[in-house]
Amino acid sequence: MASGTPILTEKGREAVKTPQVNLTARCRSVLVQIDGKRSLDEVRNSLRGLEGLEEAIKKLTDEGYVNLAQDCRDIIKDAALKILGAKSPTINRKIDELHTRYGDGCWTHLDELDKAARLFYGADVAENLKQEFVRILKKYGK
Repeated sequence: MASGTPILTEKGREAVKTPQVNLTARCRSVLVQIDGKRSLDEVRNSLRGLEGLEEAIKKLTDEGYVNLAQDCRDIIKDAALKILGAKSPTINRKIDELHTRYGDGCWTHLDELDKAARLFYGADVAENLKQEFVRILKKYGK
């Protein structure tokens, strides 16, 4: 499942102005929700219940109507999802909480995230999360 902040490309902006024959009503519903500020999760929430939503998002990104911008926080949250699966919302809420409290400086407070991970998932899983988070942060120079 893709994540990040969807941004309309020139092709996407044109498709919003002039409906494209090759785009379904579902795809158009997604396109009009994209403002470059809301995350893909927020767009999904606004279209909750729309059948074929993920396929529409994939089509729009694959065919160049939408680009997905990802900041470090999105990448970290994706890593948590891959490691934890359905159990990831707890740690992702903690990531959002830290980001709200400290802004982009939140990555200097990984010890708080590690403490929460150990509490909810145990030492082994928390250590795996920490190693992956540190690897990602080094890659992005945070």
